[in-house]
Amino acid sequence: MKNPEMLIIGLILIGVAAYFFYRWYVLRKKLIDIIATPTSKIGTLLNAKKNSGNIVEVKGKLVSDEDLLKSPYANRDCVYYHSTEKDKVREVSQPAGSRHKSTRIYFSVSSEVKSDRKFFVEDTTGRIAIDPEGAEVDGLIVHKTIEPVGGGESSGFFGSMFEPCGEKIIAVLKEEEILPPNRQAYVIGELFVGSKGPFIASSPAKDKTFFISLKSEEALVGSGQREMNFLTIGWASFTAAGLAMIVMAL
Repeated sequence: MKNPEMLIIGLILIGVAAYFFYRWYVLRKKLIDIIATPTSKIGTLLNAKKNSGNIVEVKGKLVSDEDLLKSPYANRDCVYYHSTEKDKVREVSQPAGSRHKSTRIYFSVSSEVKSDRKFFVEDTTGRIAIDPEGAEVDGLIVHKTIEPVGGGESSGFFGSMFEPCGEKIIAVLKEEEILPPNRQAYVIGELFVGSKGPFIASSPAKDKTFFISLKSEEALVGSGQREMNFLTIGWASFTAAGLAMIVMAL
């Protein structure tokens, strides 16, 4: 082998290409479900007598039959919230036999809270309950902060040269998204029938799309198709570059 370093780089690029392809595959499945599933009138779904196991799609206003929730960070009225706290970590390492140190920045979730109380989507024909557990939610961002810790990201003029090896938290990020009441929403998920009537929730096998968004179906399809084009270009580019590196290394 002429150049083992190029082989390693090539394999890394192929790994990145595989990640792009995975994201493309997942997004493609979601878009197919969104496009192929007709919008149901909620009143029709309320007449369901048993769990059909089918994916259904509804559009309507977000409402609650109880007091509204308060989001933990922004203290905003909502029917659903998702609050996360992440540590921004700088890792300094020095490979064996090397005189130079390398630095890697990554994020680690230290706290995550999601509301699990059912809410409703209402159209002119009725309202249906939504169980948000397991849903992919595209809501409204109401809180986003970053607070430096212990000097923050700066590591001095010489970078990480004199910094000891190890991990250090350099910032704490807090983010919160909500589903506000009385906003129009799009929901696609599996229809179930419980003791209190029909509701939409996640498939037990997690093999069906369960998605809640404040965007319209048309906007979702448009942005999804643009993202798929980007992922296709990325997948093809990294695959080509990785294969070229591997060939040159052999």
